[in-house]
Amino acid sequence: MKAGFTVWFTGLPFSGKKQLAACLSAKLRGRGYKTKVLDGGRIRREFNRKLGYSREEVYQNIRRIAFECQMLTENGIVAIAVTISPYKELRDECRLKINRYIEIFCDCPLEVLKKRDSKGLYRKAEEKKLKDVAGVSAPFDPPEKPEIHLYSCEESLEQSLAKIIGTFEMLGFIEKSGSSILTEEEESMIRQRLRDMGYM
Repeated sequence: MKAGFTVWFTGLPFSGKKQLAACLSAKLRGRGYKTKVLDGGRIRREFNRKLGYSREEVYQNIRRIAFECQMLTENGIVAIAVTISPYKELRDECRLKINRYIEIFCDCPLEVLKKRDSKGLYRKAEEKKLKDVAGVSAPFDPPEKPEIHLYSCEESLEQSLAKIIGTFEMLGFIEKSGSSILTEEEESMIRQRLRDMGYM
């Protein structure tokens, strides 16, 4: 049985987390891995529709997701969590709880995110009509050392996926394919990033 692990997508709303998670799940399944995508918003609605976005309520929801990720990972499944998870100490707590854990930060400037915002969340937050919107009316602690740092306003979906898969291979989380999907420059940058984090 292939070993499970947890992929933790974090980033502000409309930074591309869901689309990347879905595509990553499909790619990993194509390589023979069992996957499960855990959408933070959907889990919130399924378990408690009245759950709000205060710090305590965010902690409650994220801890529930982390527990499910831990169980899936221990049973040979790749758990892919898609959640804003705005607090650094909460993400650090998840990392400690889950044995095989990779953090992916979907980074995108707020001005670009506002243009992508089909729900008007950022506008409503700026007009003080909506509170607890991460990055505007609520805090968001950007990850300092994620295993994978994606720039969703600069990279194509294919480039981001190649970076993710390439990093998984370098870390030994998945088996290597026959040929590299990264350019030499990209591979060198990822190796340096992982060395800086103490992986290599």
